[in-house]
Amino acid sequence: MTIRAEAVSKVFAHRGRSGAQTHAVRGASLELAPGQTLGLVGQSGSGKSTLARIILGLLPASSGQVLFDDSPTGRFGPADWARFRREVQAVFQDPRQSLNWRLDIASIVTEPLRNYGVGDRAGRRARAAELLDLVSVSSKLLSRRPPEVSGGQRQRIAIARALALEPKYLICDEPLSALDVSVQAGIVNLLLDLQERQGLAMLFISHDLAVVRHL
Repeated sequence: MTIRAEAVSKVFAHRGRSGAQTHAVRGASLELAPGQTLGLVGQSGSGKSTLARIILGLLPASSGQVLFDDSPTGRFGPADWARFRREVQAVFQDPRQSLNWRLDIASIVTEPLRNYGVGDRAGRRARAAELLDLVSVSSKLLSRRPPEVSGGQRQRIAIARALALEPKYLICDEPLSALDVSVQAGIVNLLLDLQERQGLAMLFISHDLAVVRHL
């Protein structure tokens, strides 16, 4: 089971400007195999996040295709997408935007479990505590909301949520860029530890060559 992008391109048309277009991605191809780490490196505005969103099915490609287990995602029906979302999860750049600040941390971490009807309320609460322990966050924070914890803890919570369904693939889209330098190393080491313990395949998107080299 692999994820492949084959000659993927994305063109955005400019509103109100006849014929004006931006080529965000041009002919990008990659393959992510089970257990592998693949670094996707480029400057800001080079189309890295756009390609990640196409791979995740959050944006359609203008041309080319993405395949999951040799099946084109462009032909997926609801059941196919449900399987894909269990196997492929994402950690986004800024946890201030990717976490719902109106919910407590227990509700955030167990959202995937509720969506897939996994367990009962007590079981999901227990699983939330396990997931926080996995990412080295105290379960005492389960009743708090994202504004009440640090930026590093918020990103660890986002990683915990991504792991709730025990995915095989993790798409990490600039997961360090919104964090202080002092906490970035801890998140990198956490991702490495999780990959080793859970056999995750990881697409790690960054503009920082040193971090990618370390991974």
